[in-house]
Amino acid sequence: MSQRVEKMKNPNENRSQQDLKQETLDGRILEGSSGNKKTSSRNVFPKTVFLKRRAKFERLFNGFNELRGVTYVTSPEFLLDLYVKYDFEKVELIIGDGIMDGYKQELDGNDLLIGALFSRVEDETLIIHGTKATIHSKIYILTNDDITRIICGSPNLSKNAEGNRQREYAWYIDIKRGDHDSLSFLQQINQDYSKHLEEADIVRFMEDLQNLRKNSENERKEDFLFWSGSENPDSRKIIRGIVKEVQEIAFIEDQDSQDSFSIVIPKSVKEKDKKILLTNLNGRIQGGKATFSRSHFLNECSNLGMPRMKIGGDGNVIIGLGGQKISLPENITKEELDSSLSDIEEYIELVDEATCFHKDAVKMNMMEAVLYTMAAPFSNEWLRQKRKKRLLTDKTGPKHLVIFGAAGNGKTTFGRFQNHLLSGQPIEPINGKNYTKPNWDNLFDHVMTQGSPFPVIIDDIKASCFTNAPGNLEGRVKTYFENEWSPDKIFPMMIFNTNHGIMSEWAGRRVRKLDFLLRFKGNEQEQMKVEGILSRNNHVFSEFSRIYSTKLSNGIEYNTDELKLAREVFQQMYQNAERELPSFFPLEEPEQIYDMDAIYCREIESWGLFTEETKKTANGDVLKLEFETNRYGSSKTLEAFGSRLPPEVSTHIEQNKLIIRNPKEYRKFMDSGRPSKKGLLARLFG
Repeated sequence: MSQRVEKMKNPNENRSQQDLKQETLDGRILEGSSGNKKTSSRNVFPKTVFLKRRAKFERLFNGFNELRGVTYVTSPEFLLDLYVKYDFEKVELIIGDGIMDGYKQELDGNDLLIGALFSRVEDETLIIHGTKATIHSKIYILTNDDITRIICGSPNLSKNAEGNRQREYAWYIDIKRGDHDSLSFLQQINQDYSKHLEEADIVRFMEDLQNLRKNSENERKEDFLFWSGSENPDSRKIIRGIVKEVQEIAFIEDQDSQDSFSIVIPKSVKEKDKKILLTNLNGRIQGGKATFSRSHFLNECSNLGMPRMKIGGDGNVIIGLGGQKISLPENITKEELDSSLSDIEEYIELVDEATCFHKDAVKMNMMEAVLYTMAAPFSNEWLRQKRKKRLLTDKTGPKHLVIFGAAGNGKTTFGRFQNHLLSGQPIEPINGKNYTKPNWDNLFDHVMTQGSPFPVIIDDIKASCFTNAPGNLEGRVKTYFENEWSPDKIFPMMIFNTNHGIMSEWAGRRVRKLDFLLRFKGNEQEQMKVEGILSRNNHVFSEFSRIYSTKLSNGIEYNTDELKLAREVFQQMYQNAERELPSFFPLEEPEQIYDMDAIYCREIESWGLFTEETKKTANGDVLKLEFETNRYGSSKTLEAFGSRLPPEVSTHIEQNKLIIRNPKEYRKFMDSGRPSKKGLLARLFG
């Protein structure tokens, strides 16, 4: 028996010693053994990856806290994108070939991007080493609590490398914490990384800006522009500064202060920009000074009918009305708050007396519009919070509001109500019925220089405004927050009222539409109720501003629901007033509760504006909807109806007929627009 065992072992004894050895990446020799000890290959053979698509690139770098690396090329914007995309807490890079020297030119005049980078440089969550030496190495060391990942290959840290057109190749190896067998290899990688820092001309990114800021008394933005080499004086910026100074003087000085005051105008201000002071502020320019009238500035008529507003850090609100400085009351009693909330509810409950297909949905939309109105003056702070989180991935600002409904649905009166809630006065909205492109340009240019957060309400705008038709607002709306705004500016939100519900795709990301699908009767009883509400003091915004500002000072996190904080504040006000939330209060966005497109289509159906006919075809049943036409043979109702249908409903148009190829999907969509009672408790508890 033992002899047979010996014979089985003999072949192993005859194997060469080389066959029982294996060399690792760090030069160690692993010897074979006939015992129970086994050699693991997990630290010997790295994994390889062919990077063809962005998803693979992202998976390679995902799941780690820190990144150290050597790359031939990257960009300032991509650097910041790393923190957003991969949630890195710290990034340290070595960049060669003098690439870093060009960053100043890339950043020239972009104080927002410079500021974001500088903040990370200051707290050492971003460290960039630059050298003129030609470094083509691509080494990345990624770490988290459990694993160190080492990547080596062809990809740079750039958008081209992670994109869908460029092909890259890399190998990587994951070393678990406590893996002593791999320690020497990891040490060697760290030494290799450090060797790249031995170049004689190595410098740290923004070290010169840090030195500049140490003894500077300038604002950060001024030093940023100086550091980046920007020598172009921003005349419009100076004008904004003058307007801000005018506002400070007008709002701070006492009522018995002298009406006129003067401000020096720098010589660098262009003549065309000086016109803003002349036309918008009624200033008189002489001898390098501009003289203004305090009462003129504080009159809403000098600001297109919109009161100028200033909100202090504690939430106190000052408004310019009729040439006077008006301070909203700071201390609101429980009774006053209860009465003010009651007036809002009474106004919205007028829907019960109107002609309306889905009253619950419309009332909730109206309440949502009230929340929007209250939060609008704080939208600039909301955007500042968003930019901290999504500086480069999403530059869109808070959405402007579009209130849609047919003629006679009370949009103009609601505009007066919105102004009443904010200022205490039922001020008429701006009449935009006959606005052409020059009118719109003047309006946008005006409000962007005034520094007032009071929302601008424009009534009865044209059908073309949010479509692809000539004269639309695409250019002005897109650039409003994405290009023109910066954290040091205050832009008011825009609220548009319209009878035209068709909107193009570009508008969907930048404006929010709330449907007021109702028609008021306009009788004397209805008018008297509105008259009573608009004639009584409403203190909701005073209380809202105080609570909202307190929450802002404590810090808020960006949320995709732009009115999330406003909902919380309103609920707190109801608690303070010991008043029950109405059933139509939107605990979340009404769009998440009601399908207004389906409700609109259901309403059109209920009015009998089209007839249905089912046709059998070789491919199954189709549904034919025939709409009423005007004298020209066209139907705006068909166009509006078709624009509301979801993509899953397959359609095509033949003259005044809408052909639906999949009736089941259409029926499913229409069913979601049926009125159903869903109270507050039902929404709270599902």
